[in-house]
This record gives sequence, structure tokens and C-alpha cells, in this order.
Amino acid sequence: MKTIPSALIGLRVALGPLIILGATQNWPGGALVAMLAAGTLSDIFDGIIARRLGTATPRLRQADSAADAVFWVCVIIAAEFCSGGFLFRHAWWLACLAFSEAACYALSFWRFHRPPATHSYAAKFWGLLLFAGFALLLDSAPSAAFINLVLGFGILVNAESCAIIALAKDYPVDVKSIFRR
Repeated sequence: MKTIPSALIGLRVALGPLIILGATQNWPGGALVAMLAAGTLSDIFDGIIARRLGTATPRLRQADSAADAVFWVCVIIAAEFCSGGFLFRHAWWLACLAFSEAACYALSFWRFHRPPATHSYAAKFWGLLLFAGFALLLDSAPSAAFINLVLGFGILVNAESCAIIALAKDYPVDVKSIFRR
């Protein structure tokens, strides 16, 4: 039972490349969305289950954050295969998002010598927005404005994470928001 959270994190890491494979092989959009849903649900439940089992540790939260990054980068790559031109059409937003993510990692390593694991409420909401936006991308064609909104919200989430890290006295793990530390 105590290995379930780690298994859910591992599932997300395994699903990322599988989604890319499916996109390159023209698997039905529904299959890709099902894998995206499984990855999103594993992200939601790994922390809940870990807290209930008493296995939630900073190391597990760091692994969760790293798995999220791997999973969503794979989904972005798959989106490029499913809707050719995705990277070009959203290059500015993706570059800003990548820069803001890198800034969070750099700040966290500079301050605490560890990767970030803030997991704020805004980040959890962003995970749901990511699911909605990429489910549409993998199965149909969403509006560019909606995708830009999703990516822009991610930049705000990273800004909040940077602020949490900058203001924290100790290594911040599972901080609800900048307003509730």
C-alpha cells in the first residue's frame, strides 16, 4: 500500500512517452485523451494517497514535481504531432513558461539546494486547465486564445511559486498559496 504514491508518479513518467508514441502513430484522439486523463488523475491522487498513508515526504513531493515536468513536456511534444504548428503558434507563451519554470528551479536550488515542491492551490487548478487545454489539442482544435490562457496561467503559477520560495524561511513543501504560507 505504501508504494501506491510512488507507483502513481511512475505511471505519469511512463505515460508521457507513450502519449508521444501514440501521437506519432496517429492513435485515435480518444486514446490519447484517456492517457492524458490517467496522468492527470495520477497527479491528483498521488499526494492525497501519500498523505493518507503517512508517506508524504519532501523527496516524494520533489519526485512528483519532476514527474509533472516530464509528463507535460511529453504532452507538449505530442500536441505538436497532433496539431502541427503548435510549438510555432505558441512559441512566445511556451518560452515564457519555460523561463518561469527554470527561474523557479534556479531560485529553489540557490536558496535551498533542492528542486521546488510548493504544490499550491493555483498549481493544482493549473493542472486541471492543462488537462482541458491539451485534451482539446490531442483530440480536436481548441481556440488559440484558450491555449494562451492556459499557458499564461502557468506563468502566473510559477511567479507565485518563485514568490513562495523567495519569502520562505525553510524549504517550502505543499504551500497552499503565497497568502497562506
